[in-house]
Amino acid sequence: VLGVPEENYASYSLPLTYVKFLIVSIIIIFTAIRLAKVANSLAELTGWGTTFMGTIMLAIVTSLPELVTALAAIRIKAYDLALGIVLGANILNMTIPFFSDIFYNGPPILSVVSPQHIISALIAIILTSIAITSVAYRPKRSIFNLGLAGWLIFIVYFLGVFFIFKMGIKI
Repeated sequence: VLGVPEENYASYSLPLTYVKFLIVSIIIIFTAIRLAKVANSLAELTGWGTTFMGTIMLAIVTSLPELVTALAAIRIKAYDLALGIVLGANILNMTIPFFSDIFYNGPPILSVVSPQHIISALIAIILTSIAITSVAYRPKRSIFNLGLAGWLIFIVYFLGVFFIFKMGIKI
């Protein structure tokens, strides 16, 4: 994708591929646990707030695999795969509070989080709605090689980031 040479997967065996997948998954799990702790400390030290840190900063870092995978899919012209990665991650991520409640011994997680997440959720709904509309109506025009939906997503996202930051700042 980003200057990485393509591999010849014909020489891979299925068992070896499963082992590699498992090893990389375990690395991600352990680094994700550490990442959450570091992000919480960073939110306190900077005064940016945990809502901003989780909604924006951690989301960017943890979405890097989807970004790189989607870019790889676009590179091989697998556009449905690219959008599927993004929307599939969104769908799966929305089940995390449910599964977290099963394994968490406190009150339901959604009942104790900051009300600022109403804004986060609204931004997510708006961005997803723009993507759905663009897929349904398939606009052909573009400005600087970016369609209207792309520009709207860009603008709404950065306005949302700014708004969430301003709401959560504790400096």
